[in-house]
Amino acid sequence: MANYTIETKPAFTVLGLDKVLTGGFSEMGQQKQDFWKKINADHALDQLTGINDYPFAVNEAINGEFHYYAGRQVVADTQAATGQRLIEFPAGKYLVITGTAADQMGLYNSLEGPAFGEILPQLDDYAYVGGPNTSYVTGTDANGVHGEMLVPLVEK
Repeated sequence: MANYTIETKPAFTVLGLDKVLTGGFSEMGQQKQDFWKKINADHALDQLTGINDYPFAVNEAINGEFHYYAGRQVVADTQAATGQRLIEFPAGKYLVITGTAADQMGLYNSLEGPAFGEILPQLDDYAYVGGPNTSYVTGTDANGVHGEMLVPLVEK
């Protein structure tokens, strides 16, 4: 089981570059990977000035579409340009999962799977009722890429 805690987090905002994902979850995984390859090859995140250099991956369902964003955390009054979206994360309780993997996509995958497949189904006092969730890199060292996933929760 992945390492996790339930923590109260302050509100924060991510400025993201949008990709609409289609098909089933197996196709979406490849689309996410292809999106990050393009973002990294184009150095697209370099155009987003954030409050830190950590890359964020955000999942959000909007009007029946599954949106995926590559972004950076920004101050709340940041303005989004064309092709960008501000994703607001409210203050409150979050499932916080930590992990390490060989690379960025490995990290994101190693956090999302346990969050939705193992941890959330077994929580007795909290539930995920939608809204954006995010994974982000917190550092890299000889052991790999380190990061966290945040999933907003409500009390049951």
